[in-house]
Amino acid sequence: MAAPLYPSVTNTYHHDQYPAIDPNRPELDCSGKVIVITGGGRGIGKAIVLAFAKAHAKGIGLIGRTQSTLDATAAEMKELNAGTDVFVCTADIVLPEQVGQAMNSIIEHFGGVPDVLVNNAGGLSGVGSLTDVDLDDIWSAFDINVRGPLAVTQAYLRANKKHSPDTARTVINISSGAAHLPYAPGLAAYSTSKLANAKIMEYLHHENPSWNVFNMQPGVVATDLASQAGRKAPDTPELPAGFAVWLATQPEARILNGRFVWANWDVTELVAMKEELSRRSLLTLTLKGWADDMNEEELKRRALSVNRDVGKKG
Repeated sequence: MAAPLYPSVTNTYHHDQYPAIDPNRPELDCSGKVIVITGGGRGIGKAIVLAFAKAHAKGIGLIGRTQSTLDATAAEMKELNAGTDVFVCTADIVLPEQVGQAMNSIIEHFGGVPDVLVNNAGGLSGVGSLTDVDLDDIWSAFDINVRGPLAVTQAYLRANKKHSPDTARTVINISSGAAHLPYAPGLAAYSTSKLANAKIMEYLHHENPSWNVFNMQPGVVATDLASQAGRKAPDTPELPAGFAVWLATQPEARILNGRFVWANWDVTELVAMKEELSRRSLLTLTLKGWADDMNEEELKRRALSVNRDVGKKG
């Protein structure tokens, strides 16, 4: 068993794909499911595409900026599983009009709203101390890590409302542990943009309680982004890829709905923590030491009460 790189919720900490999340397992079969993935041309996104193909997904829609890398991923996917249909759309996720057009094209191609959205596209910008970093570079981090995924999520929500409003979907948001680490030198822009992004996904969860919505730290994987950050990368891209397939297919993954999870954590042990996760509202973005004695439902009830009072005063 590999030693944890960071504190781990589970005793077992993985750096590579393992049997429980192997997309070749019959239990993780995705036959009949259509998946839409952003940033699928390289790195973790590409690995997720290939994992869903291994799991026999009916179709995969790819959204990204670079036609050549998306086409390369699509070609590799078809070699792996010719039975999975693939459809490529180029769009810049920070431009809602392009995203909307891409989503509509994918829906038209597959004859319906995809069952699963994987928000994978993101980027690193504004690296440096708050004294030295350029304000425009900081804001570009919010463009790619907040505005972009939100534009994709809104397009997906609105398409579902239009075409199949009563159908529950799955959203897997590829986040970063930087969103909740106390401090990551030089990464204020990246960390805070990822935190904002993850919090938006929590709102998505609360506004759509029948959906499955997950924030997932993919591990420290050897990607272009990790290289930019100067990070050592002990984790394989197959680790988060298999984890994503597990989240999209397994009923027991529902216990992680609305929570922030790391792909390194063992899924069998997470499932065994079901009662503790619920009782203590674990793995959510909250203020430590403020409401330890309240569960998530009580906090939601009080928030709604405050909102109603504010509305009356207004």
